Amino acid sequence: MPRRIGLFILSFLILTAMLQATFKKEDIKVHQLENGLKIIFYEDHTIPNVAYYTFFKVGSRNERPGLTGVSHFIEHMMFNGTEKFGPGEFDRIMEFYGGANNAYTGDDFTAYTDWFPSPALERMIELEANRMQGLLFDPKVLESERGVVASERRMSVENNNEAILYENVRATAIMAHPYHWDVIGWMSDILSWRREDIIQYYRTYYAPNNAVLVVVGDFDTQKALGLIKKYYEKIPSQSPPPPITTVEPPQLGRKEVSLKKEAQTPSFLVVYHGPSCREADFFALSILEKPLLRGESSRLYRRLVREEQLAISVSGGIDEKIDPFLFTIEVKPRPEADLNKIENIIDEELSKIIKSGITEEEYQKALNIIRSDFYFGLQTISGKANLLGAAEILYGSYEKLFTLIDNYTAVQRPEIQAAAKKYFQEQNKTVGRLIPQGGNQ
Repeated sequence: MPRRIGLFILSFLILTAMLQATFKKEDIKVHQLENGLKIIFYEDHTIPNVAYYTFFKVGSRNERPGLTGVSHFIEHMMFNGTEKFGPGEFDRIMEFYGGANNAYTGDDFTAYTDWFPSPALERMIELEANRMQGLLFDPKVLESERGVVASERRMSVENNNEAILYENVRATAIMAHPYHWDVIGWMSDILSWRREDIIQYYRTYYAPNNAVLVVVGDFDTQKALGLIKKYYEKIPSQSPPPPITTVEPPQLGRKEVSLKKEAQTPSFLVVYHGPSCREADFFALSILEKPLLRGESSRLYRRLVREEQLAISVSGGIDEKIDPFLFTIEVKPRPEADLNKIENIIDEELSKIIKSGITEEEYQKALNIIRSDFYFGLQTISGKANLLGAAEILYGSYEKLFTLIDNYTAVQRPEIQAAAKKYFQEQNKTVGRLIPQGGNQ
């Protein structure tokens, strides 16, 4: 083994052991206010900073036709003024105290992320509590931000060939479930949202009983809890949001999307219906995606990029979702590449896995990648806060974070082969092709 690689592995093993020893479920403290707000505390006094994350159990999964994209839009509006703090004031105060913030919206939840020096804790709690209940939705600001989101959609989807293909394939593969649309929403909805509908959506989903606070860093739990009670307890709970009851029906045959658009090169995408992250098959397919798609030694990179020279890159895999979602295989073809040949090679490689599974070496390498990614995410207080909150919502409890690696290592190679046979079937497949205008594919 080369010395550099050996040192890397040794360093990784030491880091893993240190994290396992210091980041323990027993050190997590949990409290729930009478209004339903759940708070997860983890003290980490390594540096004098705090990561303060607010997770709302709302994403594009909770939207409906006519209001698609509204969760993402409210993320924008959360930085645009309350009755107490005017537009831009949140960011200005945060920067004054030496902090930084961000937010992201997904299919299953929205997260608001703050990082700041410990002495600013009370001020940051005041700011976050205030925007949980007091957004103004000023009509002029709302219309201005509507334009920003519409422009974001044009740039990130409509003028992005890979993104527009993905959107069409996703909407074709998923017919009934709200995962049918992407987080950005449809343009016609963006341009038509009514202020009163946005406000009602905000009141329903941005309530304390639909939120989880995760506080990680240099603070005293009892003092922090006292401050949170001071600013949050007066916020009233709301009626629980309606549950998502729609179940995507089984796909009964291969589907195909073919787009013609101005482009320098074609785009190619294959998706298969897959499991939710709460099912055992999710972990099997998550392991499988590594030898299939991850890195230059992966099977599809080796075949499509290196040997056949049909593509520039391959990517994809399965995402963590509350409800069953998609396993994606995205290929960036070379100009004039034969897309039929690309699909045939993908089918060949999947058939090999269905017939023979993956090797022991591929299996161990995949587990090493998974462990590395997991523990890398836990190195910072922000990473810990993000993973605790995501586990709480996606897996149903933050405690599942501490057994997540066990879920992967419990999967044996025959189970991976069985999952491939179950999901990588022709009737479960949707193929997308974007062909440059004037091309013949």
